[in-house]
Amino acid sequence: MTRMKAPGRRRPARHDSVAMKRRKELDERDDRARGKLLARYADIEPDGLVTCHFSTHVEARLADGSTEMCLLSPKVHKLLGVAVGDLVWTEAIGDERIVVARAPRRTEVRRKRGDEDRTGHVIAANVDQMAITVAMHEPPLRTGAIDRYLVLASILGIDPLLIITKIDQTTEDDPEWEELDPYLEMEIPILLTSAESGAGIDELEDALRGRVTVFSGHSGVGKSSLCQAMGLDGALIAGEMSRSHGRIRGRHTTSVARLLELPKGGWVVDTPGVRAIGLVDLERADARVHFPDFEPFAENCTFADCLHLEEEGCAVLAAAEEGELSDARYLSYARLLDSLEE
Repeated sequence: MTRMKAPGRRRPARHDSVAMKRRKELDERDDRARGKLLARYADIEPDGLVTCHFSTHVEARLADGSTEMCLLSPKVHKLLGVAVGDLVWTEAIGDERIVVARAPRRTEVRRKRGDEDRTGHVIAANVDQMAITVAMHEPPLRTGAIDRYLVLASILGIDPLLIITKIDQTTEDDPEWEELDPYLEMEIPILLTSAESGAGIDELEDALRGRVTVFSGHSGVGKSSLCQAMGLDGALIAGEMSRSHGRIRGRHTTSVARLLELPKGGWVVDTPGVRAIGLVDLERADARVHFPDFEPFAENCTFADCLHLEEEGCAVLAAAEEGELSDARYLSYARLLDSLEE
């Protein structure tokens, strides 16, 4: 007996093909619309800098030095989108100022909304430097978080700066200091600060002068407190520490990102607290590129495409096992690859 095929069995494949074609047509249409919109302002300097974003409105610093709340035009909202740090063109229409276009970005800092989010959403644009902010004890130092932020900075092509906060709560013989050795060897700038005592604040202001810096770090490490210590107008209020279930973490008092102007020059982005860092636009095979301390050993791997996991003749793995490479750094790398594999 000949088995009959179920009616419509191939329709889903055809439907998917039609949907993909339609999606491509819509994307091409949007690309043309974006190009046409930006062409109108090709010879005009942007007159606004986005300092805060509230859904359909933004707070923008205008060319005359004033700050205004501006409405996003429907085209900008749909075709371009905006984020803190964006340069925009604005026009006064009636009683309201409208953002009519957004300039192309040099860099984008993205954060994933969840495990299913493959592209992330932009939380800051045109950033030059990432200030990775951590505490030694409250909350405890997490080198894995530092490593993931370093990877993110490498992907974005921006400079990393490691800031240790609340140093007045540490002593010289704290064992946590040894955990910073790999970063010293990598010549990553490290600043020791205390918002309460003022230690290191002058050095921090010098490191941020003339640049756009995004502050990154888990809740409660003291990002907002540092902003306040530097006298930034509009610095977000620091939250108290939560000790529920025996764990120490910061309460989320920051709900939006803001671009804050430094009194001595430059800008900083104060971002919402992040407990789970999601990397986007990173292929598993490319992760090794963002661990520069692996390079001297990787040159001796048997295979050029070695992922430095369980491959035969892996010099990176051997270096980690023999103590020539930081075990914590290698474990961060292995965990990162596991998360990308999933």
